[in-house]
Amino acid sequence: MTENHDYDTPAEGTVDWHVPLNRNFERIDTDVEIRDTDANRGDYQPKQGAKYHAVDTGAVYLGDGSAWRQIGSIKQLAGNVYVQASEPANPEENDVWIDTS
Repeated sequence: MTENHDYDTPAEGTVDWHVPLNRNFERIDTDVEIRDTDANRGDYQPKQGAKYHAVDTGAVYLGDGSAWRQIGSIKQLAGNVYVQASEPANPEENDVWIDTS
Protein backbone atom coordinates (compact mmCIF):
# COMPACT_ATOMS: atom_id res chain seq x y z
CA MET A 1 0.00 0.00 0.00
CA THR A 2 1.38 3.42 -0.85
CA GLU A 3 1.05 6.16 1.76
CA ASN A 4 -0.02 9.13 -0.38
CA HIS A 5 -2.30 7.57 -2.98
CA ASP A 6 -3.55 4.39 -1.31
CA TYR A 7 -2.39 2.19 -4.20
CA ASP A 8 -2.44 -1.56 -3.68
CA THR A 9 0.86 -3.42 -3.63
CA PRO A 10 0.02 -7.14 -3.81
CA ALA A 11 2.22 -9.49 -1.85
CA GLU A 12 4.35 -11.99 -3.73
CA GLY A 13 2.28 -15.00 -4.76
CA THR A 14 -1.08 -13.18 -4.52
CA VAL A 15 -3.77 -14.79 -6.69
CA ASP A 16 -5.05 -12.37 -9.37
CA TRP A 17 -2.30 -9.89 -8.49
CA HIS A 18 -3.00 -8.02 -11.73
CA VAL A 19 -6.46 -6.84 -10.56
CA PRO A 20 -5.24 -4.34 -7.93
CA LEU A 21 -2.37 -3.26 -10.18
CA ASN A 22 -4.78 -2.49 -13.01
CA ARG A 23 -6.90 -0.39 -10.59
CA ASN A 24 -3.73 1.51 -9.66
CA PHE A 25 -2.95 2.25 -13.31
CA GLU A 26 -6.50 3.46 -13.95
CA ARG A 27 -6.10 6.05 -11.17
CA ILE A 28 -2.65 7.42 -12.07
CA ASP A 29 -3.90 9.94 -14.67
CA THR A 30 -6.02 11.73 -12.08
CA ASP A 31 -3.95 11.07 -8.95
CA VAL A 32 -0.59 12.34 -10.20
CA GLU A 33 -0.14 15.94 -11.34
CA ILE A 34 1.00 16.43 -14.94
CA ARG A 35 3.87 18.91 -15.32
CA ASP A 36 4.87 20.33 -18.68
CA THR A 37 4.86 23.65 -20.52
CA ASP A 38 1.66 25.56 -21.23
CA ALA A 39 2.17 25.05 -24.97
CA ASN A 40 2.17 21.26 -24.52
CA ARG A 41 -1.09 21.12 -22.52
CA GLY A 42 -2.95 19.87 -25.61
CA ASP A 43 -0.76 16.76 -25.65
CA TYR A 44 -2.56 15.46 -22.53
CA GLN A 45 -6.10 14.17 -22.03
CA PRO A 46 -8.11 16.47 -19.70
CA LYS A 47 -9.56 13.56 -17.72
CA GLN A 48 -12.14 14.49 -15.09
CA GLY A 49 -10.22 15.58 -11.98
CA ALA A 50 -6.75 15.52 -13.57
CA LYS A 51 -4.41 18.38 -12.61
CA TYR A 52 -2.00 20.08 -15.02
CA HIS A 53 0.75 22.46 -13.87
CA ALA A 54 2.31 24.56 -16.62
CA VAL A 55 5.84 24.88 -15.29
CA ASP A 56 6.76 27.79 -17.55
CA THR A 57 3.81 30.08 -16.75
CA GLY A 58 2.72 28.78 -13.34
CA ALA A 59 -0.85 28.24 -14.59
CA VAL A 60 -2.78 25.40 -12.90
CA TYR A 61 -5.57 23.58 -14.73
CA LEU A 62 -8.11 20.90 -13.84
CA GLY A 63 -9.52 18.52 -16.42
CA ASP A 64 -13.30 18.39 -16.76
CA GLY A 65 -13.41 15.40 -19.11
CA SER A 66 -13.29 17.47 -22.30
CA ALA A 67 -11.08 20.53 -21.62
CA TRP A 68 -8.46 21.94 -19.28
CA ARG A 69 -9.97 24.71 -17.13
CA GLN A 70 -7.55 27.14 -15.49
CA ILE A 71 -8.20 27.35 -11.76
CA GLY A 72 -5.31 29.58 -10.71
CA SER A 73 -1.64 30.25 -10.92
CA ILE A 74 1.43 29.32 -8.93
CA LYS A 75 4.15 31.87 -9.49
CA GLN A 76 7.43 32.33 -7.73
CA LEU A 77 7.20 35.31 -5.39
CA ALA A 78 10.11 37.69 -5.11
CA GLY A 79 10.03 37.50 -1.29
CA ASN A 80 8.93 35.27 1.56
CA VAL A 81 5.38 34.59 2.72
CA TYR A 82 4.70 34.72 6.46
CA VAL A 83 1.43 33.34 7.83
CA GLN A 84 1.44 34.23 11.51
CA ALA A 85 -0.15 36.39 14.19
CA SER A 86 2.82 38.72 14.70
CA GLU A 87 4.76 40.90 12.30
CA PRO A 88 7.87 39.18 10.89
CA ALA A 89 11.03 39.99 12.85
CA ASN A 90 13.19 40.94 9.86
CA PRO A 91 10.92 41.56 6.85
CA GLU A 92 12.49 42.42 3.53
CA GLU A 93 11.14 44.16 0.46
CA ASN A 94 8.67 41.94 -1.46
CA ASP A 95 7.83 39.81 1.61
CA VAL A 96 4.12 39.13 2.23
CA TRP A 97 2.70 38.87 5.74
CA ILE A 98 -0.73 37.30 6.30
CA ASP A 99 -1.87 38.38 9.75
CA THR A 100 -3.75 35.53 11.42
CA SER A 101 -4.55 37.36 14.65
